[in-house]
Amino acid sequence: MNNFVKSSIVIGALQLFSPFLADTSAQDLQSAIKLTTSEQFSTASSLFYTLIQQTPGEGDLYYYFGQNLLDKYNSDTLNVSFEEKADSAKAIYELGIKQDPANPINYVGMGGLFLIKKNIPEAQGYFSKATSLLPSKANKAIKMTPDRQALILIQIASAYVSARVNDTAYIFSLLGRAEKLDKKNPELYIVEGDVYFYLLNDGSKAIANYKMAQSLDPQSPEATLRLGLLWLRARQYTTALSFYQEVVKMDSTFAPAYRELGLLLSRAGRKEEAKVNFYKFLELSRNISARKQFVNTLIELNDYPEAIVQLKEILKVDTSDNDVNRALAYSYYETQQYNEALISITKFLANAPSSKIRPLDYIYYGRTLAKMKMDSLAPDQLLKAYSLDTAKSELLSEAALCWTKIKKYDKAKDLYEEKIKLHTGNAMDYYNLGKVYYSIQDYNKADTNLAIFNTLYPDYVPGWLWRARAKSNLDPDSKLGLAKPIYEIILEKTQNDTTKYSKERIESFYFLAFYNFLQYNETKDKSYAIQAVDYGTRINAIDPTDEKAEKAKQIMDVLKDKVK
Repeated sequence: MNNFVKSSIVIGALQLFSPFLADTSAQDLQSAIKLTTSEQFSTASSLFYTLIQQTPGEGDLYYYFGQNLLDKYNSDTLNVSFEEKADSAKAIYELGIKQDPANPINYVGMGGLFLIKKNIPEAQGYFSKATSLLPSKANKAIKMTPDRQALILIQIASAYVSARVNDTAYIFSLLGRAEKLDKKNPELYIVEGDVYFYLLNDGSKAIANYKMAQSLDPQSPEATLRLGLLWLRARQYTTALSFYQEVVKMDSTFAPAYRELGLLLSRAGRKEEAKVNFYKFLELSRNISARKQFVNTLIELNDYPEAIVQLKEILKVDTSDNDVNRALAYSYYETQQYNEALISITKFLANAPSSKIRPLDYIYYGRTLAKMKMDSLAPDQLLKAYSLDTAKSELLSEAALCWTKIKKYDKAKDLYEEKIKLHTGNAMDYYNLGKVYYSIQDYNKADTNLAIFNTLYPDYVPGWLWRARAKSNLDPDSKLGLAKPIYEIILEKTQNDTTKYSKERIESFYFLAFYNFLQYNETKDKSYAIQAVDYGTRINAIDPTDEKAEKAKQIMDVLKDKVK
Protein backbone atom coordinates (compact mmCIF):
# COMPACT_ATOMS: atom_id res chain seq x y z
CA MET A 1 0.00 0.00 0.00
CA ASN A 2 1.59 3.31 -1.03
CA ASN A 3 1.72 6.45 1.10
CA PHE A 4 -0.98 8.19 -0.92
CA VAL A 5 -3.49 5.40 -0.33
CA LYS A 6 -2.59 5.08 3.33
CA SER A 7 -2.95 8.80 3.90
CA SER A 8 -6.29 8.86 2.11
CA ILE A 9 -7.64 6.07 4.28
CA VAL A 10 -6.43 7.75 7.48
CA ILE A 11 -7.84 11.14 6.61
CA GLY A 12 -11.02 9.65 5.16
CA ALA A 13 -11.68 7.86 8.43
CA LEU A 14 -11.73 11.20 10.20
CA GLN A 15 -14.97 12.08 8.40
CA LEU A 16 -16.85 9.60 10.57
CA PHE A 17 -16.74 12.01 13.49
CA SER A 18 -19.32 14.69 14.10
CA PRO A 19 -18.33 18.37 13.76
CA PHE A 20 -18.07 20.73 16.72
CA LEU A 21 -18.65 24.46 16.68
CA ALA A 22 -16.75 26.37 13.99
CA ASP A 23 -15.59 29.22 16.26
CA THR A 24 -13.91 26.76 18.63
CA SER A 25 -12.22 25.15 15.63
CA ALA A 26 -10.92 28.51 14.43
CA GLN A 27 -9.44 29.26 17.84
CA ASP A 28 -7.77 25.85 18.07
CA LEU A 29 -6.50 26.11 14.49
CA GLN A 30 -4.36 29.05 15.59
CA SER A 31 -2.98 26.89 18.39
CA ALA A 32 -2.10 24.14 15.91
CA ILE A 33 -0.45 26.67 13.56
CA LYS A 34 1.56 28.05 16.48
CA LEU A 35 2.73 24.55 17.39
CA THR A 36 3.90 24.07 13.82
CA THR A 37 5.87 27.33 13.72
CA SER A 38 7.39 26.33 17.06
CA GLU A 39 8.51 23.05 15.41
CA GLN A 40 6.44 20.96 17.80
CA PHE A 41 5.27 18.94 14.83
CA SER A 42 3.98 15.80 16.54
CA THR A 43 1.85 17.75 19.00
CA ALA A 44 0.55 19.88 16.13
CA SER A 45 -0.32 16.76 14.10
CA SER A 46 -2.35 15.34 16.97
CA LEU A 47 -4.26 18.60 17.27
CA PHE A 48 -4.93 18.72 13.52
CA TYR A 49 -6.34 15.19 13.64
CA THR A 50 -8.64 16.22 16.47
CA LEU A 51 -9.77 19.38 14.70
CA ILE A 52 -10.54 17.54 11.46
CA GLN A 53 -12.60 15.03 13.41
CA GLN A 54 -14.54 17.92 14.89
CA THR A 55 -15.06 19.95 11.70
CA PRO A 56 -14.27 17.85 8.62
CA GLY A 57 -15.77 20.46 6.30
CA GLU A 58 -13.28 23.21 7.26
CA GLY A 59 -10.75 23.41 4.40
CA ASP A 60 -8.16 25.49 6.26
CA LEU A 61 -7.53 22.60 8.65
CA TYR A 62 -6.35 20.39 5.79
CA TYR A 63 -4.09 23.08 4.34
CA TYR A 64 -2.29 23.82 7.59
CA PHE A 65 -2.07 20.13 8.41
CA GLY A 66 -0.33 19.58 5.08
CA GLN A 67 1.97 22.53 5.78
CA ASN A 68 2.83 20.98 9.15
CA LEU A 69 4.05 17.84 7.37
CA LEU A 70 6.15 19.81 4.89
CA ASP A 71 7.59 22.02 7.62
CA LYS A 72 8.61 18.87 9.49
CA TYR A 73 10.47 17.73 6.38
CA ASN A 74 12.14 21.15 5.95
CA SER A 75 13.34 21.13 9.56
CA ASP A 76 14.72 17.59 9.41
CA THR A 77 15.71 16.85 5.81
CA LEU A 78 18.31 14.27 6.84
CA ASN A 79 15.82 11.99 8.55
CA VAL A 80 12.41 12.77 7.07
CA SER A 81 11.53 11.50 3.61
CA PHE A 82 10.24 14.24 1.29
CA GLU A 83 8.37 11.68 -0.80
CA GLU A 84 6.53 10.35 2.24
CA LYS A 85 5.59 13.78 3.57
CA ALA A 86 4.73 15.13 0.11
CA ASP A 87 2.46 12.17 -0.64
CA SER A 88 0.71 12.56 2.71
CA ALA A 89 0.34 16.33 2.25
CA LYS A 90 -1.02 15.81 -1.27
CA ALA A 91 -3.65 13.37 0.03
CA ILE A 92 -4.64 15.87 2.74
CA TYR A 93 -4.89 18.82 0.31
CA GLU A 94 -7.02 16.76 -2.09
CA LEU A 95 -9.33 15.78 0.73
CA GLY A 96 -9.52 19.43 1.78
CA ILE A 97 -10.54 20.38 -1.78
CA LYS A 98 -13.18 17.68 -1.73
CA GLN A 99 -14.55 18.73 1.65
CA ASP A 100 -14.44 22.49 1.00
CA PRO A 101 -14.37 23.00 -2.81
CA ALA A 102 -15.02 26.74 -2.75
CA ASN A 103 -12.03 27.34 -0.47
CA PRO A 104 -8.95 28.24 -2.57
CA ILE A 105 -6.37 27.48 0.11
CA ASN A 106 -5.82 23.78 -0.59
CA TYR A 107 -5.15 24.60 -4.25
CA VAL A 108 -2.34 26.79 -2.88
CA GLY A 109 -1.06 23.77 -1.00
CA MET A 110 -1.09 21.62 -4.13
CA GLY A 111 0.72 24.32 -6.09
CA GLY A 112 3.36 24.57 -3.39
CA LEU A 113 4.11 20.85 -3.67
CA PHE A 114 4.80 21.17 -7.39
CA LEU A 115 6.97 24.24 -6.79
CA ILE A 116 9.18 22.21 -4.45
CA LYS A 117 9.52 19.63 -7.23
CA LYS A 118 10.34 22.53 -9.61
CA ASN A 119 7.35 21.64 -11.78
CA ILE A 120 6.49 25.29 -12.39
CA PRO A 121 3.70 24.89 -15.00
CA GLU A 122 1.78 22.43 -12.81
CA ALA A 123 2.23 24.69 -9.79
CA GLN A 124 0.99 27.74 -11.68
CA GLY A 125 -2.08 25.80 -12.76
CA TYR A 126 -3.06 25.23 -9.14
CA PHE A 127 -2.28 28.82 -8.17
CA SER A 128 -4.46 30.03 -11.04
CA LYS A 129 -7.27 27.82 -9.77
CA ALA A 130 -6.80 29.29 -6.28
CA THR A 131 -6.95 32.90 -7.51
CA SER A 132 -9.98 32.09 -9.70
CA LEU A 133 -11.89 31.44 -6.47
CA LEU A 134 -11.20 34.98 -5.24
CA PRO A 135 -13.68 37.82 -5.86
CA SER A 136 -13.06 39.62 -9.15
CA LYS A 137 -14.92 41.50 -11.84
CA ALA A 138 -15.63 38.15 -13.46
CA ASN A 139 -16.60 36.56 -10.15
CA LYS A 140 -18.73 39.18 -8.45
CA ALA A 141 -20.87 36.50 -6.85
CA ILE A 142 -17.99 35.26 -4.73
CA LYS A 143 -18.08 36.76 -1.26
CA MET A 144 -14.82 36.89 0.69
CA THR A 145 -13.42 39.42 3.14
CA PRO A 146 -10.37 41.44 2.04
CA ASP A 147 -8.16 39.99 4.78
CA ARG A 148 -9.09 36.47 3.63
CA GLN A 149 -8.18 37.32 0.05
CA ALA A 150 -4.88 38.77 1.25
CA LEU A 151 -4.11 35.58 3.19
CA ILE A 152 -4.49 33.45 0.03
CA LEU A 153 -2.16 35.73 -1.94
CA ILE A 154 0.39 35.76 0.88
CA GLN A 155 0.35 31.97 1.06
CA ILE A 156 1.07 31.69 -2.67
CA ALA A 157 3.99 34.11 -2.31
CA SER A 158 5.25 32.18 0.70
CA ALA A 159 5.20 28.95 -1.32
CA TYR A 160 7.65 30.50 -3.80
CA VAL A 161 9.99 31.54 -0.99
CA SER A 162 9.81 28.13 0.71
CA ALA A 163 10.62 26.38 -2.56
CA ARG A 164 13.37 28.96 -3.33
CA VAL A 165 11.84 29.69 -6.73
CA ASN A 166 13.15 33.12 -7.60
CA ASP A 167 10.22 34.57 -9.56
CA THR A 168 10.34 37.83 -7.64
CA ALA A 169 8.28 39.79 -10.16
CA TYR A 170 5.32 37.47 -9.61
CA ILE A 171 5.93 37.26 -5.84
CA PHE A 172 5.95 41.04 -5.44
CA SER A 173 2.81 41.37 -7.55
CA LEU A 174 1.05 38.97 -5.17
CA LEU A 175 2.31 40.83 -2.10
CA GLY A 176 1.35 44.18 -3.63
CA ARG A 177 -2.21 42.99 -4.15
CA ALA A 178 -2.27 41.59 -0.61
CA GLU A 179 -1.07 44.89 0.86
CA LYS A 180 -3.93 46.78 -0.83
CA LEU A 181 -6.36 44.33 0.73
CA ASP A 182 -4.87 44.05 4.25
CA LYS A 183 -1.83 46.21 4.92
CA LYS A 184 -1.94 45.44 8.66
CA ASN A 185 -1.27 41.73 8.28
CA PRO A 186 2.13 41.02 9.92
CA GLU A 187 2.59 37.84 7.88
CA LEU A 188 2.63 39.96 4.73
CA TYR A 189 5.80 41.70 5.91
CA ILE A 190 7.40 38.49 7.19
CA VAL A 191 7.03 36.93 3.75
CA GLU A 192 8.28 40.08 2.04
CA GLY A 193 11.23 40.14 4.44
CA ASP A 194 11.91 36.50 3.56
CA VAL A 195 11.98 37.41 -0.14
CA TYR A 196 14.71 39.96 0.51
CA PHE A 197 16.52 37.69 2.97
CA TYR A 198 16.47 34.34 1.18
CA LEU A 199 16.02 35.23 -2.50
CA LEU A 200 17.59 38.67 -2.96
CA ASN A 201 20.20 38.81 -0.16
CA ASP A 202 19.14 42.35 0.73
CA GLY A 203 19.55 42.58 4.49
CA SER A 204 18.44 46.21 4.84
CA LYS A 205 15.07 45.67 3.19
CA ALA A 206 14.60 42.38 5.02
CA ILE A 207 15.14 44.17 8.36
CA ALA A 208 12.68 46.90 7.42
CA ASN A 209 9.97 44.35 6.68
CA TYR A 210 10.63 42.25 9.77
CA LYS A 211 10.48 45.35 11.93
CA MET A 212 7.15 46.29 10.33
CA ALA A 213 5.84 42.82 11.21
CA GLN A 214 7.13 43.32 14.75
CA SER A 215 5.34 46.63 15.11
CA LEU A 216 2.05 45.09 13.94
CA ASP A 217 2.34 42.08 16.26
CA PRO A 218 4.85 42.80 19.06
CA GLN A 219 4.20 39.44 20.74
CA SER A 220 4.87 37.29 17.68
CA PRO A 221 8.29 35.57 17.90
CA GLU A 222 8.67 34.85 14.18
CA ALA A 223 9.82 38.28 13.00
CA THR A 224 12.15 38.69 15.97
CA LEU A 225 13.75 35.29 15.35
CA ARG A 226 14.31 36.20 11.71
CA LEU A 227 16.04 39.41 12.77
CA GLY A 228 18.38 37.31 14.89
CA LEU A 229 19.10 34.97 11.97
CA LEU A 230 19.80 37.94 9.74
CA TRP A 231 22.27 39.48 12.19
CA LEU A 232 23.90 36.07 12.63
CA ARG A 233 24.47 35.90 8.88
CA ALA A 234 26.09 39.34 9.15
CA ARG A 235 28.33 37.95 11.96
CA GLN A 236 26.94 40.42 14.45
CA TYR A 237 26.77 37.76 17.13
CA THR A 238 25.99 39.96 20.13
CA THR A 239 23.07 41.57 18.31
CA ALA A 240 21.80 38.18 17.14
CA LEU A 241 22.00 36.87 20.70
CA SER A 242 19.90 39.74 22.02
CA PHE A 243 17.14 38.99 19.48
CA TYR A 244 17.12 35.28 20.32
CA GLN A 245 16.87 36.08 24.02
CA GLU A 246 14.01 38.45 23.27
CA VAL A 247 12.15 35.66 21.46
CA VAL A 248 12.41 33.38 24.49
CA LYS A 249 11.02 36.13 26.70
CA MET A 250 8.10 36.56 24.31
CA ASP A 251 7.27 32.87 24.06
CA SER A 252 9.04 30.29 26.20
CA THR A 253 7.58 27.46 24.07
CA PHE A 254 9.00 28.72 20.74
CA ALA A 255 11.46 25.89 20.10
CA PRO A 256 13.52 27.33 17.19
CA ALA A 257 14.80 30.16 19.42
CA TYR A 258 16.41 27.64 21.77
CA ARG A 259 18.10 25.87 18.87
CA GLU A 260 19.55 29.12 17.55
CA LEU A 261 20.63 30.13 21.04
CA GLY A 262 22.37 26.79 21.48
CA LEU A 263 24.23 27.10 18.17
CA LEU A 264 25.30 30.67 18.83
CA LEU A 265 26.41 30.04 22.42
CA SER A 266 28.41 26.98 21.35
CA ARG A 267 30.25 29.13 18.82
CA ALA A 268 31.05 31.54 21.61
CA GLY A 269 32.47 28.72 23.74
CA ARG A 270 29.72 29.07 26.34
CA LYS A 271 29.40 25.32 26.58
CA GLU A 272 27.03 24.81 29.48
CA GLU A 273 24.63 27.56 28.37
CA ALA A 274 24.59 26.09 24.87
CA LYS A 275 23.70 22.65 26.24
CA VAL A 276 20.85 24.03 28.37
CA ASN A 277 19.28 25.66 25.31
CA PHE A 278 19.74 22.58 23.12
CA TYR A 279 18.08 20.45 25.79
CA LYS A 280 15.13 22.82 25.86
CA PHE A 281 14.84 22.77 22.09
CA LEU A 282 14.91 18.98 22.00
CA GLU A 283 12.34 18.79 24.79
CA LEU A 284 9.96 20.97 22.80
CA SER A 285 10.59 19.79 19.23
CA ARG A 286 11.61 16.14 19.51
CA ASN A 287 13.52 16.80 16.31
CA ILE A 288 16.02 14.07 15.31
CA SER A 289 17.97 16.32 12.95
CA ALA A 290 18.35 18.88 15.73
CA ARG A 291 19.59 16.18 18.09
CA LYS A 292 22.25 15.28 15.52
CA GLN A 293 23.15 18.94 15.26
CA PHE A 294 23.50 18.95 19.03
CA VAL A 295 25.80 15.91 18.84
CA ASN A 296 28.06 17.75 16.40
CA THR A 297 28.26 20.63 18.84
CA LEU A 298 29.03 18.28 21.73
CA ILE A 299 31.86 16.67 19.77
CA GLU A 300 33.25 20.10 18.88
CA LEU A 301 33.18 20.89 22.62
CA ASN A 302 34.89 17.54 23.41
CA ASP A 303 31.89 16.52 25.54
CA TYR A 304 32.01 12.94 24.31
CA PRO A 305 30.12 11.30 27.22
CA GLU A 306 27.08 13.50 26.55
CA ALA A 307 27.42 12.92 22.80
CA ILE A 308 27.09 9.18 23.46
CA VAL A 309 23.93 9.78 25.53
CA GLN A 310 22.36 11.79 22.70
CA LEU A 311 23.41 9.31 20.01
CA LYS A 312 21.74 6.49 21.93
CA GLU A 313 18.55 8.58 22.06
CA ILE A 314 18.72 8.94 18.27
CA LEU A 315 19.11 5.19 17.84
CA LYS A 316 15.90 4.60 19.77
CA VAL A 317 13.93 6.18 16.92
CA ASP A 318 16.29 6.00 13.93
CA THR A 319 18.75 3.21 13.19
CA SER A 320 19.06 4.02 9.50
CA ASP A 321 21.59 6.87 9.60
CA ASN A 322 25.08 5.39 9.29
CA ASP A 323 26.65 8.69 10.37
CA VAL A 324 25.44 7.89 13.89
CA ASN A 325 27.81 4.91 13.91
CA ARG A 326 30.67 7.20 12.92
CA ALA A 327 29.90 9.69 15.68
CA LEU A 328 29.58 6.86 18.21
CA ALA A 329 32.95 5.44 17.13
CA TYR A 330 34.67 8.79 17.65
CA SER A 331 32.98 9.37 20.99
CA TYR A 332 33.62 5.87 22.32
CA TYR A 333 37.30 6.15 21.37
CA GLU A 334 37.68 9.48 23.12
CA THR A 335 36.14 8.00 26.28
CA GLN A 336 38.47 4.95 26.18
CA GLN A 337 35.63 2.55 25.38
CA TYR A 338 37.66 0.89 22.67
CA ASN A 339 35.63 -2.28 22.19
CA GLU A 340 32.47 -0.24 21.55
CA ALA A 341 34.45 2.12 19.31
CA LEU A 342 35.64 -0.83 17.22
CA ILE A 343 32.10 -2.18 16.81
CA SER A 344 30.79 1.24 15.73
CA ILE A 345 33.57 2.14 13.29
CA THR A 346 33.45 -1.33 11.73
CA LYS A 347 29.70 -0.97 11.24
CA PHE A 348 30.11 2.51 9.76
CA LEU A 349 32.78 1.52 7.25
CA ALA A 350 30.87 -1.61 6.22
CA ASN A 351 27.83 0.47 5.28
CA ALA A 352 29.39 3.69 3.99
CA PRO A 353 29.94 4.36 0.27
CA SER A 354 33.56 5.23 -0.48
CA SER A 355 32.56 8.82 -1.28
CA LYS A 356 31.45 9.33 2.34
CA ILE A 357 34.56 7.93 4.04
CA ARG A 358 36.95 10.55 5.41
CA PRO A 359 40.62 10.15 6.35
CA LEU A 360 39.58 10.66 9.98
CA ASP A 361 37.41 7.53 9.80
CA TYR A 362 40.43 5.38 8.96
CA ILE A 363 42.46 7.22 11.60
CA TYR A 364 39.98 6.36 14.33
CA TYR A 365 39.73 2.80 13.02
CA GLY A 366 43.52 2.38 13.05
CA ARG A 367 43.98 3.98 16.46
CA THR A 368 41.17 1.87 17.91
CA LEU A 369 42.80 -1.29 16.58
CA ALA A 370 46.09 -0.18 18.12
CA LYS A 371 44.44 0.43 21.49
CA MET A 372 42.93 -3.04 21.25
CA LYS A 373 46.47 -4.40 20.68
CA MET A 374 45.58 -5.46 17.14
CA ASP A 375 48.89 -4.07 15.91
CA SER A 376 49.00 -6.26 12.81
CA LEU A 377 45.75 -4.68 11.54
CA ALA A 378 46.12 -1.08 12.66
CA PRO A 379 48.86 0.04 10.20
CA ASP A 380 46.78 -0.72 7.10
CA GLN A 381 44.01 1.59 8.30
CA LEU A 382 46.40 4.36 9.34
CA LEU A 383 48.13 4.18 5.96
CA LYS A 384 44.77 4.32 4.16
CA ALA A 385 44.13 7.58 5.98
CA TYR A 386 47.59 8.84 5.00
CA SER A 387 46.97 7.99 1.34
CA LEU A 388 43.89 10.21 1.45
CA ASP A 389 45.63 13.05 3.29
CA THR A 390 49.42 13.04 2.94
CA ALA A 391 49.68 16.16 5.10
CA LYS A 392 49.10 13.87 8.09
CA SER A 393 52.62 12.41 8.13
CA GLU A 394 52.30 11.61 11.84
CA LEU A 395 50.28 8.60 10.69
CA LEU A 396 53.49 7.09 9.29
CA SER A 397 54.98 7.21 12.79
CA GLU A 398 51.88 5.65 14.33
CA ALA A 399 51.84 2.82 11.79
CA ALA A 400 55.58 2.26 12.27
CA LEU A 401 55.15 2.02 16.02
CA CYS A 402 52.50 -0.68 15.53
CA TRP A 403 54.87 -2.66 13.28
CA THR A 404 57.60 -2.31 15.89
CA LYS A 405 55.38 -3.78 18.60
CA ILE A 406 54.94 -6.98 16.59
CA LYS A 407 58.62 -7.00 15.54
CA LYS A 408 57.98 -6.16 11.88
CA TYR A 409 61.10 -4.04 12.02
CA ASP A 410 61.74 -3.74 8.28
CA LYS A 411 58.26 -2.30 7.71
CA ALA A 412 58.68 0.08 10.63
CA LYS A 413 62.13 1.18 9.36
CA ASP A 414 60.76 1.99 5.90
CA LEU A 415 57.99 4.18 7.32
CA TYR A 416 60.27 6.15 9.64
CA GLU A 417 62.76 6.71 6.83
CA GLU A 418 59.99 7.81 4.47
CA LYS A 419 58.81 10.37 6.99
CA ILE A 420 62.31 11.69 7.60
CA LYS A 421 62.91 12.01 3.85
CA LEU A 422 59.76 14.11 3.66
CA HIS A 423 61.40 16.50 6.16
CA THR A 424 58.51 15.97 8.53
CA GLY A 425 60.38 13.72 10.97
CA ASN A 426 60.58 14.84 14.58
CA ALA A 427 62.88 13.94 17.45
CA MET A 428 60.89 10.86 18.44
CA ASP A 429 61.09 9.51 14.87
CA TYR A 430 64.90 9.48 15.13
CA TYR A 431 64.65 7.86 18.56
CA ASN A 432 62.27 5.12 17.41
CA LEU A 433 64.19 4.56 14.17
CA GLY A 434 67.38 4.20 16.22
CA LYS A 435 65.71 1.54 18.36
CA VAL A 436 64.46 -0.26 15.23
CA TYR A 437 68.00 -0.35 13.82
CA TYR A 438 69.21 -1.61 17.20
CA SER A 439 66.63 -4.42 17.01
CA ILE A 440 67.86 -5.51 13.58
CA GLN A 441 71.46 -5.24 14.85
CA ASP A 442 72.50 -2.40 12.56
CA TYR A 443 74.28 -0.64 15.38
CA ASN A 444 76.01 1.99 13.25
CA LYS A 445 72.68 3.35 11.99
CA ALA A 446 71.19 2.98 15.44
CA ASP A 447 74.01 5.14 16.81
CA THR A 448 73.62 7.71 14.01
CA ASN A 449 69.90 8.22 14.58
CA LEU A 450 70.15 8.20 18.36
CA ALA A 451 72.93 10.80 18.16
CA ILE A 452 70.55 13.07 16.22
CA PHE A 453 67.89 12.45 18.84
CA ASN A 454 70.32 13.27 21.67
CA THR A 455 71.01 16.61 20.01
CA LEU A 456 67.32 17.40 19.52
CA TYR A 457 66.16 16.12 22.90
CA PRO A 458 69.18 16.15 25.21
CA ASP A 459 67.31 15.70 28.49
CA TYR A 460 65.58 12.43 27.55
CA VAL A 461 67.60 9.83 29.42
CA PRO A 462 66.32 6.72 27.53
CA GLY A 463 67.75 8.24 24.33
CA TRP A 464 71.23 8.23 25.87
CA LEU A 465 70.73 4.74 27.27
CA TRP A 466 69.86 3.21 23.88
CA ARG A 467 72.78 5.01 22.29
CA ALA A 468 75.11 3.66 24.97
CA ARG A 469 73.89 0.16 24.19
CA ALA A 470 74.43 0.72 20.47
CA LYS A 471 77.98 1.89 21.21
CA SER A 472 78.54 -1.18 23.39
CA ASN A 473 77.55 -3.45 20.53
CA LEU A 474 79.92 -1.60 18.20
CA ASP A 475 82.67 -2.35 20.73
CA PRO A 476 81.68 -5.79 22.05
CA ASP A 477 84.86 -6.41 24.03
CA SER A 478 84.77 -2.82 25.38
CA LYS A 479 88.45 -2.34 24.57
CA LEU A 480 87.77 0.93 22.77
CA GLY A 481 85.42 2.23 25.44
CA LEU A 482 83.00 3.67 22.84
CA ALA A 483 80.10 3.57 25.31
CA LYS A 484 82.08 5.03 28.22
CA PRO A 485 81.41 8.77 27.60
CA ILE A 486 77.70 8.07 26.96
CA TYR A 487 77.28 6.18 30.24
CA GLU A 488 79.10 9.00 32.01
CA ILE A 489 76.61 11.48 30.50
CA ILE A 490 73.76 9.29 31.82
CA LEU A 491 75.19 9.43 35.35
CA GLU A 492 75.51 13.19 35.10
CA LYS A 493 71.94 13.66 33.83
CA THR A 494 70.41 11.38 36.47
CA GLN A 495 72.27 12.58 39.56
CA ASN A 496 69.39 14.82 40.68
CA ASP A 497 66.80 12.01 40.65
CA THR A 498 68.65 8.84 41.52
CA THR A 499 65.53 7.00 42.64
CA LYS A 500 63.65 7.51 39.36
CA TYR A 501 66.67 6.49 37.30
CA SER A 502 68.02 3.71 39.53
CA LYS A 503 68.01 1.09 36.73
CA GLU A 504 69.79 3.44 34.30
CA ARG A 505 72.42 4.26 36.92
CA ILE A 506 73.01 0.58 37.75
CA GLU A 507 73.54 -0.20 34.06
CA SER A 508 75.94 2.73 33.72
CA PHE A 509 77.89 1.85 36.88
CA TYR A 510 78.21 -1.78 35.78
CA PHE A 511 79.53 -0.86 32.32
CA LEU A 512 82.08 1.52 33.85
CA ALA A 513 83.10 -1.06 36.48
CA PHE A 514 83.61 -3.70 33.77
CA TYR A 515 85.42 -1.26 31.46
CA ASN A 516 87.85 -0.25 34.23
CA PHE A 517 88.34 -3.91 35.15
CA LEU A 518 89.37 -4.63 31.56
CA GLN A 519 91.68 -1.62 31.53
CA TYR A 520 93.34 -2.78 34.71
CA ASN A 521 93.90 -6.25 33.27
CA GLU A 522 95.42 -4.66 30.17
CA THR A 523 97.63 -2.05 31.88
CA LYS A 524 97.92 -3.21 35.53
CA ASP A 525 97.33 0.46 36.38
CA LYS A 526 96.00 0.42 39.98
CA SER A 527 93.84 3.53 39.36
CA TYR A 528 91.65 1.47 37.04
CA ALA A 529 91.13 -1.15 39.73
CA ILE A 530 90.18 1.54 42.25
CA GLN A 531 87.57 2.99 39.87
CA ALA A 532 86.18 -0.44 39.06
CA VAL A 533 85.68 -1.21 42.75
CA ASP A 534 84.15 2.22 43.35
CA TYR A 535 81.57 1.71 40.59
CA GLY A 536 80.75 -1.80 41.86
CA THR A 537 80.25 -0.45 45.38
CA ARG A 538 77.76 2.14 44.08
CA ILE A 539 75.68 -0.59 42.42
CA ASN A 540 75.50 -2.47 45.70
CA ALA A 541 74.38 0.71 47.49
CA ILE A 542 71.44 1.10 45.05
CA ASP A 543 70.17 -2.48 44.93
CA PRO A 544 72.31 -5.37 46.19
CA THR A 545 69.75 -7.85 44.75
CA ASP A 546 70.13 -6.64 41.17
CA GLU A 547 71.79 -9.20 38.89
CA LYS A 548 74.41 -6.62 37.90
CA ALA A 549 75.25 -6.16 41.59
CA GLU A 550 76.21 -9.83 41.71
CA LYS A 551 78.38 -9.50 38.60
CA ALA A 552 79.99 -6.37 40.03
CA LYS A 553 80.70 -8.29 43.25
CA GLN A 554 82.64 -10.84 41.23
CA ILE A 555 84.79 -8.05 39.78
CA MET A 556 85.32 -6.57 43.24
CA ASP A 557 86.36 -9.95 44.65
CA VAL A 558 89.02 -10.24 41.96
CA LEU A 559 90.32 -6.72 42.57
CA LYS A 560 90.05 -6.47 46.37
CA ASP A 561 93.68 -7.34 46.90
CA LYS A 562 94.77 -4.95 44.15
CA VAL A 563 93.38 -1.80 45.74
CA LYS A 564 94.96 -2.14 49.19
